[in-house]
Amino acid sequence: MNLITRTRALALLLLGTGALLATACVPEPTTPYYGIIFNAPANVYVYRTYTPKATATSGLPVTLTLDASSTACELNEGVLYFARTGPCVVNANQAGDANNLPAKQVQRTLMVRECPALRSGIWSGPGGTTANVLVDGTTFTGSANLTALGFGTVSFNGIVSCEVVNMTFNGTPLVGTLSFDGKVLASNYSGIDIVLNAPA
Repeated sequence: MNLITRTRALALLLLGTGALLATACVPEPTTPYYGIIFNAPANVYVYRTYTPKATATSGLPVTLTLDASSTACELNEGVLYFARTGPCVVNANQAGDANNLPAKQVQRTLMVRECPALRSGIWSGPGGTTANVLVDGTTFTGSANLTALGFGTVSFNGIVSCEVVNMTFNGTPLVGTLSFDGKVLASNYSGIDIVLNAPA
């Protein structure tokens, strides 16, 4: 094989390798999502209402109905009422039309729970922070040791309404959220997220 032939063979080999590498590096085309977008909270509370929202990527209307396995809620004119504890199972369907196929059904289960109880006692937080909470019905008072965060000991008082805790903390109004099992109280104070764990 002469020099010209070898040079051409090498060029073809390099071109072929380059094409192979280019093909291997091209990302696979992605198919856009087609269907129903239906977000719903995992936990809800008895005797409350919730208006679920679902949309279809096709732009067609989505119909919401209660599944046969749903035992804890009622659906009336698009509004869910949580009548008792248990599962509230909602089906979302989008029928097709001349231009769109029917979408695959999407199902969401909302677990209806009793309101969590705020517990009296010493709640513990990160870095040695603690809060001594005294609960009397729906009201509470206490003091928090936030020395580890540079705030010293801070007094607080407030009202709990199911999972929502409204309090005045060192003179600052705060809103906290109690987890569905009553074990975690989360809030934010002066830009610092504070998570307290219930006493055993």
